[in-house]
Amino acid sequence: MFTRKALFALLLTLGVALVFSAAPTYAGDKEKSGSAAPFVHVVIFHMKADASADAAEGLIADAHEMLAKIPTVREVCAGKPAPKTGIAKSDYQVGLLVRFDDLEGLKTYEKHPLHVGYVKKHGKNIQLDKIAVFDFIDQKK
Repeated sequence: MFTRKALFALLLTLGVALVFSAAPTYAGDKEKSGSAAPFVHVVIFHMKADASADAAEGLIADAHEMLAKIPTVREVCAGKPAPKTGIAKSDYQVGLLVRFDDLEGLKTYEKHPLHVGYVKKHGKNIQLDKIAVFDFIDQKK
């Protein structure tokens, strides 16, 4: 049986997948797509209040260690918020950016055992009701 938070996370993931299922896919070839790995997946994490002091560091380290090994992943950026720069939000603990060649790459990533293991390992420390996911196509020419 799902908890409210787990159900919310599932619905959010399905909603993102549904919205982008109609998006065009792009070849990984720079000449064809106009930029390297144009499909960008961004996740903003808020840690639970009772998460250990090193939970955010573990989330970041494992993003580089685990997620970067998934075959469809082209780039992983993960870290804590930058020092306050003005209007940028900094009320979260970890930001994650992952690049793919196309939507199919993201779909493969979501089902990959390393991603599933990452979510299972760190999900207990994340406020699922505050997770924010953004997917977009980099239109650099």
